[in-house]
Amino acid sequence: MIRSALHTAVIAVTALLTAVTGQSQVRITNTTGEKVYFQPEAMLGYAEVASADTTIAVPDSPAYYRLVGADGTFYPVYLSPGSVTDIAVTTAGVTITGTHERENSFMRENPYICRSPREIKKYSPEWTAWQEREILRLDSLLYASGLDPEFVATRRLYHRYTLLNQRLGGLTLAKAFAPGGQKVEVGEGFYAFLDTLRFDDKRVLRIPKWFDVVDKALETKESRGLIPVSNDTYMSVYAGEIDDETVRSHFLTSLLALTLKRNYLNDFASQLPAVRQLITDPEAVAQLPALEREYASRLEAAEGVTRGTPMPEFVAKTVDGKEYNIKDFRGDYVLIDFWFTGCAPCRAEMPYFDELAGKFDGRGVKFISLSVDAGPELYAEWERMMREKPHAPGVLSVNLPDGFNSPLLKQLGIHGVPRIMLLDREGRILESYAKRPSDPKLPHQLSTLIAD
Repeated sequence: MIRSALHTAVIAVTALLTAVTGQSQVRITNTTGEKVYFQPEAMLGYAEVASADTTIAVPDSPAYYRLVGADGTFYPVYLSPGSVTDIAVTTAGVTITGTHERENSFMRENPYICRSPREIKKYSPEWTAWQEREILRLDSLLYASGLDPEFVATRRLYHRYTLLNQRLGGLTLAKAFAPGGQKVEVGEGFYAFLDTLRFDDKRVLRIPKWFDVVDKALETKESRGLIPVSNDTYMSVYAGEIDDETVRSHFLTSLLALTLKRNYLNDFASQLPAVRQLITDPEAVAQLPALEREYASRLEAAEGVTRGTPMPEFVAKTVDGKEYNIKDFRGDYVLIDFWFTGCAPCRAEMPYFDELAGKFDGRGVKFISLSVDAGPELYAEWERMMREKPHAPGVLSVNLPDGFNSPLLKQLGIHGVPRIMLLDREGRILESYAKRPSDPKLPHQLSTLIAD
């Protein structure tokens, strides 16, 4: 319930959702005074309901949405084709009625967000067991509820994907904020669930962040040797792990979109021909022309840093003031990690970068940790970190004068980090956007290069 002190904007809203079997209506009425938000659960940020009598176009159904109050309180809303939902916001609270009134009440009364007792260490065997018991408890409530069978089946998947997201994505986030870039260790058997994990239910597509979960699960299976590692064919390998044809189709189009977002342009061009035939769902097929147009646009924009372009020369300094020029490393492959001390994802990748450097030390690959910390305070933080951090064999840690304002970053078009670049033995760009060090496809690529 929203506290009586909370006021939300006076809004009357009808949202029409077009679905295969009919339209769904969501009517939101408020009689109090501040802003209210209604949006898909997976959406980041807030989508404000603009004004009275506003029509909101919401394309996906069945699906999970949420009403967000001005105090940040979330109210889950389940929608299905043809459903009608009325949401009333008053000073006394929020009331949700309509087709899925009982289902929405069940979600409010039985939330699952992976919480556990404080005395249980996160990601420990006890934590995992507690979460699995909680999911089974919710299953029993669902079976006894008499609720819409489609909702029950979808909600069971929702609980499991929430736990998967925490076990995979949450653990990654924990690593990002670990002090000093240290690894976050988990107990033996933590990843045992990957052995039997399958994607064979198209209801998966209704789950918020479903793609993030599937993608991270497959990357983790790859890193643990459960599926083959291949920098050249990983999209096809991933596709082979997805049993349902519809899920496979939408996963591949989402993966191609992510590949473009990460600027893995070489991957997009080389692997699209092989996976195109695996994309069979009509809605997924319809997305391909737009993805190909985006690829062409990004390729044109990256003209100055495409494969084969000479790496601009630059000079960087160690914490003791010794200078290095990139041309000093001709004759070896060079992996450069652009980062700065205030970047949590950068720090999360550091242990993997160091480990990778140790693995390839003396094998024809040089590893340069290139800090872009600039200004007295940031430089001092980098200097302190370098003096306190144990030296990693095979890693040259240097700082680039002027950081993001340096001519080098302007020439390369680098506006954010982490950014990994791979150079060939002649100092030419091989990968303007190389895989991150924690990705097993990067060491596979390096091993292939030095073997040639």
